[in-house]
Amino acid sequence: MSAPLATSQSTAGDFDKPHGSATAALVAAVLGFFVITLDALVVNVALPDIRNDLGGGMTGLQWVMDGYTLMFAVLSLSAGALSDRIGARRAFGTGLAVFVVASAACGLAPNLGVLVGARLVQGAGAALMMPSSLTLIREAYTDPARWRAVP
Repeated sequence: MSAPLATSQSTAGDFDKPHGSATAALVAAVLGFFVITLDALVVNVALPDIRNDLGGGMTGLQWVMDGYTLMFAVLSLSAGALSDRIGARRAFGTGLAVFVVASAACGLAPNLGVLVGARLVQGAGAALMMPSSLTLIREAYTDPARWRAVP
């Protein structure tokens, strides 16, 4: 009788504990989702100050809010396909970089037009981050552990 081949050193207990990179992927995905969601709340609260500082009427303020949401909604499916093509890590990193640069542009906007343009770009970055964040979790966790990461 021959001895069984030991091709893998993993045991059933390995599924119970995610590896460090899996935990980092989960933290990055959760923080990315949190920032995307928090952004809409913060801008909504800041609308009166935006109107006082940058001027513009109700239409301009609507574009500040809805421009982000519009770009996020329009590009989400395409961003998911792009994430599949270039890889979730690269897509998430690119989306995060675009989001951060656009956020800085929003904070430094000298007028309402620049703010609206920066919000459009910010929505595109958020659209790239969202589908890739879920893919990062799927790739980082093994099947049994994934269900504890994503309920």
